[in-house]
Amino acid sequence: MRFAAALLGLVYAAPWCLPAQPPAQPMLLVIAAGTDDCLVAAGGTVASLVEQGAKAILIRVTNDDKSAWNLSAEEAALRNRQEAEQAGKILGFQEVISMGYRAHELADVPFTSLRDRLILYIRHYRPTALFIPNPYAEYDRVLDHHYAGRAAEDAWRSAAIDNYVPPFAAGLTPHTTPELYYYAPPLDPRRREPESAATFVPQPRTFDIAAVLPKKLRAVQALKTISRSFVMQIKERLDATGRRLPLLDTIDDATIGKLVEENVRGLARLAAEGSAFAQAEQFHFAGVEYQIPSRYRK
Repeated sequence: MRFAAALLGLVYAAPWCLPAQPPAQPMLLVIAAGTDDCLVAAGGTVASLVEQGAKAILIRVTNDDKSAWNLSAEEAALRNRQEAEQAGKILGFQEVISMGYRAHELADVPFTSLRDRLILYIRHYRPTALFIPNPYAEYDRVLDHHYAGRAAEDAWRSAAIDNYVPPFAAGLTPHTTPELYYYAPPLDPRRREPESAATFVPQPRTFDIAAVLPKKLRAVQALKTISRSFVMQIKERLDATGRRLPLLDTIDDATIGKLVEENVRGLARLAAEGSAFAQAEQFHFAGVEYQIPSRYRK
């Protein structure tokens, strides 16, 4: 009975054929719906792991064409791609890949089409760890995070199975990624509650990013087009409701940089609450404990 229950969990929870030995150099594949959300929620952890010897690839699902102020969609997409590549270099990504889907329109993209493209990336890069948007963050109103996260989650599972995008189609063999990290801004109090059981349930995991916070901050500030749009939207909402933030009385590069810094540092402090760290990033983690119960790993 125990074996049957465990087997059922293995089938439905995640890939089950784990590599016996980790590769000499970890490979991180980071999937992002929008560039800024990924860097703010996971950029410090990735930068820290790269400093420890990992390789990292960033995949931008959308082109961020809506994240701009007084720019055409085409100009916004171009600038945001260039700035994403610059930010990626700061954090240590070897490559920034842009899939080119229009932002906030992923609902119109067939789920299996997006999933299958991500399967090809997973099989090509053969990561040891995958970072994806958390599609279960109920407080998140940006639905692209849900669509990209769900497709990425299913690609993680499906990339290990032969008959999803048959290998002969591109000459790529199935691949099992041992570790999966769901990232999202640390805003929902339920993210801090203990899970009901460790078996087959992704667990909270917190990373200390104090040493790389300056690098993360430079990377987020390199997203100048997105940051300006972020600040101008705040200013517009304040004006519309008769409120004032003195910092925004004059909007220039210094003002935008300061507000971005306050946001990045504030979220890092929030994610660190309840831990031994001063600045942190928080994930839901699905590793070997999620995939195989301890009594069956002995």
